[in-house]
Amino acid sequence: MRDQLPEGWVWSNLGEACQVILGQSPDSDTYNTEQNGLPFYQGKAEFGKLYPTPIKWCTSPRKIAEAGDVLISVRAPVGPTNLCQETSCIGRGLAALRPKSGMPTSYLLYYLRFIENEWDSKATGTTFKAITGDVLRDQEIPLPPLPEQERIVAKIEALFSQLDAGVAALRRIQAALKRYKASVLKAACEGRLVAQDPADEPAEALLRRLGKAPLVDDDLPALPEGWCWVRVGDVGKVKGGKRLPAGHDYSDEMTAFPYIRVVDFQELSVRSNELKYLKPETQAAIRQYTISKDDVYISIAGSIGKVGLIPEHLDKANLTENAAKITELQAIGNKFLAYILASPISQEQISESTISTTQPKLALFRIEKIQIPIPPLPEQQRIVAEIERCLSVIAEVEAVVAALLARSARLRQAILKQAFSGQL
Repeated sequence: MRDQLPEGWVWSNLGEACQVILGQSPDSDTYNTEQNGLPFYQGKAEFGKLYPTPIKWCTSPRKIAEAGDVLISVRAPVGPTNLCQETSCIGRGLAALRPKSGMPTSYLLYYLRFIENEWDSKATGTTFKAITGDVLRDQEIPLPPLPEQERIVAKIEALFSQLDAGVAALRRIQAALKRYKASVLKAACEGRLVAQDPADEPAEALLRRLGKAPLVDDDLPALPEGWCWVRVGDVGKVKGGKRLPAGHDYSDEMTAFPYIRVVDFQELSVRSNELKYLKPETQAAIRQYTISKDDVYISIAGSIGKVGLIPEHLDKANLTENAAKITELQAIGNKFLAYILASPISQEQISESTISTTQPKLALFRIEKIQIPIPPLPEQQRIVAEIERCLSVIAEVEAVVAALLARSARLRQAILKQAFSGQL
């Protein structure tokens, strides 16, 4: 950009173009949460999309930002920006930039957002990266004549407004897809997803041949002919995973013993890119706590209620203590069970069964008590096929939406690049 500035533009730096106010944290006994004094911003934690939201106030500020100043985070992380809405106290994690000579505040804000990713290379420190006041003041900024600055800001905002409208539409599509996915699973639970076949053996007959009995409860919703209600414990056994034994840790390299954690559960399956692996001696100590491709997993701590299946290449992997497996299934397929447990009717029961403590947890015996509808086995297979067809379409649309959202972010940067090289 340095060699491409149009005629009439000049290079300056933030120290010349702005008044730079470095934040300084006040004494801890001078700030409060009762809204006494000035809003107090310590760093990026209070930042929003454009304006910060105060969670603390200060009665004896040491450094002050005024309405219209650009706030920039100068410590861990470096570079994010917001606009100050009112006279405020700023701590050492922030600096305030006050434009001089009539520069529009938005011109400065957009430029800082354009170069946000460059600050990291100028920061110092290992535990907490930060930039000094000198580095901040020395940062170059291209300056066109004031009228052109105003035209640039107007053009950026017009184009960003169009982008924002497109992004909002894409977010609505994402929300609609999420609702549609839930509606597909709900329809599956209610027997509305595929047609019933009178030739199928009723689920109750299969249960009784296995020595099981369906639930009889007048409060349960009515089901189609051939369906019945059961508890999870009637059609499978619920068993827990296992934490690493004391003194053991993960292997530094990939071994034959993957260890599946709740963070690895994704989209009714398991993602493999961040899996942890066990040392042979660790796996030997917890070798009985594995999960197979025929089981269904359910998370019981942390992010509770995630359900899904184990990919074939992770068959017999060890399972975290923060999840359980539903195994030895009878009268129900593992895919059908996973979809039913992911449906709104089961997720509501899971939520109601979760013990509300400092660290919420779903007890194994409560999983056994979850009430689920089951159709005849052939119908289960037809339902699973239709669910997977619908989810495949949803996944394709989600991928398109994600690509368009990523493209909009690139377009935003392209607009800023053109703006600050005089090409907009």
